[in-house]
Amino acid sequence: MKFKTLSVAIAAACGVVAAPAFALTADQYTNTSEFGTGTGNNTMNIRISGATAQDPGLLATAVRVCAPGTMHRYAISNNFVYFCTGGPVVTQRPGTTKLAIYKYSVGGSGSGVAPVNNATPLPYLDLTKVAANCTGANATTTTVDPDGAGPLPSYTNVECAGAASLYTTNALSYIGISDVEPSFFGPAAGNYDSLQSEALSSVIFGAPVTRNIYEALQRQQGLATLAQQATANGGGTLDPAAKCGATNLAGLLGEACMPTLSQAQLTSMYTQSGQSWGALGINSGLADDTIYVARRVDTSGTQKSYEAVVAKTINGTSGAKSCAEDTEPFVSGTFILDNAAADAACNAASPADVAFNASGSGQVVRCLEGLNASGHGGVGVLSTEYKQTAAGQLRFTKIGGVAPTHAQVASGAYQYYTDTSLNTRLGISPTASALGYPAFLTLLKNNFANPATVAIINAGNQTFGPSGVMALDALASPVPAADFSGATPRNPWSRLVGGTTLNNCQSGKANF
Repeated sequence: MKFKTLSVAIAAACGVVAAPAFALTADQYTNTSEFGTGTGNNTMNIRISGATAQDPGLLATAVRVCAPGTMHRYAISNNFVYFCTGGPVVTQRPGTTKLAIYKYSVGGSGSGVAPVNNATPLPYLDLTKVAANCTGANATTTTVDPDGAGPLPSYTNVECAGAASLYTTNALSYIGISDVEPSFFGPAAGNYDSLQSEALSSVIFGAPVTRNIYEALQRQQGLATLAQQATANGGGTLDPAAKCGATNLAGLLGEACMPTLSQAQLTSMYTQSGQSWGALGINSGLADDTIYVARRVDTSGTQKSYEAVVAKTINGTSGAKSCAEDTEPFVSGTFILDNAAADAACNAASPADVAFNASGSGQVVRCLEGLNASGHGGVGVLSTEYKQTAAGQLRFTKIGGVAPTHAQVASGAYQYYTDTSLNTRLGISPTASALGYPAFLTLLKNNFANPATVAIINAGNQTFGPSGVMALDALASPVPAADFSGATPRNPWSRLVGGTTLNNCQSGKANF
């Protein structure tokens, strides 16, 4: 697999200017085939699959390449399509004026690897079926402004209800996105020889625990007392301030007041099924002292990232790349398909298991919330784009005394992140051969290399500071002067070997 360097000279891509237009609706899709020509075949279809963490970046790209005011987003669960009139920054396929950007996110990163390499069809939304079935009570329509007071235009969002099969047709994915390189997902046809893989961005991961454990750690580590936590949780002001300097709840959720877990504690939690908090030196104060683990399924890039750089376990997928040898595997347990299953399994007096394999990040969140609500303590796996809130039931901790922030990654102190992979099919892939597709792919990569796009992906700061996704300096041409402050979402370190091959087992190294 080869990696390429890209340019970040994208001012033109960010400044979309077009005449007023009307939002295209699904019934205006008239193609009779995917790449057909002639009458009616006036839409360029672009199909992407894989990691959900990059979906906000795809949205930022879509609203920039679409003519302002022309975009509809149709969605059901983790399957959606942006449909619009192409703007001046995108080179359309000859004979087309419309653009349909499809994203299949079911299964996470895994769907952006083997299906792309093996040319395995995936059930994408079909605009013709959407037009026929996503109507009336089956359609919930809203207007969305993706960046508030920012420069990006609003679009129309339509959430479809009912069985997914009403809206989908199998089609090939041309572009895949994964949180780690393809080899982490196990063997594939030709050992991924059909893929061209390129680094895309960095994603920061943390140690999310239930709120009750976060507060227990704060007390045990002398950051705040039980009385101070109760006052802050009730909206009161702390006088005197907590030992960590907080005078209110916002302060208790800030970086200075974050408790920490050690690497040894985390590895123990993630590998020893049925472990107790007390056995790791943590006084949970809970009647049930069991550590419950909310993880992801094996096709998840988040799960592979945790196995590689956070838990430091062997890869749970047989035959796949592993950063650790002769180590214990990540704990595994009951599969959780959706939020209803998460509620039933985790929000119970006696949880269904000690470990839960969640279909998506949403189910990890739901499980941790349920565990906290039912008086149990848990730890999960989440990237830091997920925003903790004052009223929420989960919290990120520090790892080894270091917070998961842009500043700590940029300084080189925080290593719990991965560099994501953009995967396209070689040879017969339309993205490599058909006019219009290479230009779109370049535009997509350039947008992800733009800190302004990354800011949209992150959608604001965590309570403990800026975190989430970072643009990779190593992909810029020329490589900018390193900024180790984290003042902007740029990562001056990379895991590219020789500047070309991605290896997330390697620690980040400086670019020069």
